[in-house]
Amino acid sequence: MNVEVIPFLSMNGEAAEAITFYEKTLGAKVLFRKSYKEMKQMSPDFTYPDGQDEYITHSVLKIGANKIMIAEEAMDVERPWELGNSTSLCIQSQDQSQMDGLYEALTQHEGVKVLVPYGRNEFSPGYGIVRDPFGVIIQLCVTVHDF
Repeated sequence: MNVEVIPFLSMNGEAAEAITFYEKTLGAKVLFRKSYKEMKQMSPDFTYPDGQDEYITHSVLKIGANKIMIAEEAMDVERPWELGNSTSLCIQSQDQSQMDGLYEALTQHEGVKVLVPYGRNEFSPGYGIVRDPFGVIIQLCVTVHDF
């Protein structure tokens, strides 16, 4: 089977800000990005509330060798949008200096909260957990395995 499994983050009005943050702190490259206004130009039947021209209807970012998708909408419209703590982005590399640099870049932002300070533990020479300004949990791990 030739498929990709890509984490999709619903940001509830903060997608553009989150994209900029991930570009700056994680070196993300934007592969695709469409605003509500651009979508309306492509599809005149697309509707959205006033004041949301720059909201993101879909985006794809590449971070290292992987991709994430970011947009505004909740995926389960039967439930109100709610920030959850059951998922996280786990960024790993065997290059400790690279992981050290990512942790440093993330923690320089005043909106980032350190949940587990970065350091050596039982399974890694460098591991930490932060919550970014948008409520997304990010694990950073220096891996000793070849995956």
